[in-house]
Amino acid sequence: MLVALLLLAAAFIIQTVYIMYYRKQIRDIGNQLSFISKHNSFKFIQTQIKPKEISRLIDLCNTLLRNQRELNQEFIKKSEEINATIVSLSHDIRTPITSLDGYLQLAKRSEDFKEKTQYVVMAETRIKQINTLVDELFLYTKLQNPDYSLELEPIDIMNVLKRCLFSFIEAFSRNGDEPNLNLPESSIYIRGNESALERVYENIIRNYFLHGKGVLTIRYEEKENEVLFHFTNLLKQSQLINFDKIFTRFYKEDPSRTNHSTGLGLSIVKSLIDKMNGSVHADLKGNQFCISVALIKTEKGNEDVR
Repeated sequence: MLVALLLLAAAFIIQTVYIMYYRKQIRDIGNQLSFISKHNSFKFIQTQIKPKEISRLIDLCNTLLRNQRELNQEFIKKSEEINATIVSLSHDIRTPITSLDGYLQLAKRSEDFKEKTQYVVMAETRIKQINTLVDELFLYTKLQNPDYSLELEPIDIMNVLKRCLFSFIEAFSRNGDEPNLNLPESSIYIRGNESALERVYENIIRNYFLHGKGVLTIRYEEKENEVLFHFTNLLKQSQLINFDKIFTRFYKEDPSRTNHSTGLGLSIVKSLIDKMNGSVHADLKGNQFCISVALIKTEKGNEDVR
């Protein structure tokens, strides 16, 4: 009987010590969490002796801390991007607005009809630039919505390309270099959206006029289940391209920002191509810059929408 009582007493003492130890561990974890929260510390929960249950609790706490820090870093990154976006847009919109105001003031003061007309034409050019900036921003914002989709159908890609090239005929004439076209005569059908495809071509060609020089070469290539178009041109001497960022928003390789570009053009190209289940990439060989667009080939009568 005495032995049983001694064993029971020993078990009680051990259990009490174990509970006190547990309480100490939990209190220590609480103190560490309080310190981390108060000081915004990057430390993790640590303890020298970890029973199984306490060890799992610490692992879960550290996982939560790690995830929270990753979210915080992502939030900081997004905040910096938003601030950079605001600065970029403010500059891009303010510059043509300032020029617009200046030309209107000059037109108002001028007494010569020809000179007044010239200032009005310049003001109209700035208005078009502002409309383009706002339009690109609106389209880019819309494309970032994961729920936004394009209605895909068989499109004659050659017809769209030729129509787009024709719309730039005056720009090519001013540039002094006609495009070098290596394209098939027959119609080629892809799964796409006609309006989106027009915008893709327009942005790529506009990018050539802003940043390229010499002749623009457009080459067609056909693979088993896709068609590719390669847009190749020389780069201006001062152009330095970061290919990791070329399709990201507001990317500009020209820090002087004198071309009134939002830096959204190629980002919109990539977003639209992605929506049409295609792909786009850029490459540089020597001084030859090339943008390649790949889209899914289809038959004219195939009306299934993806």
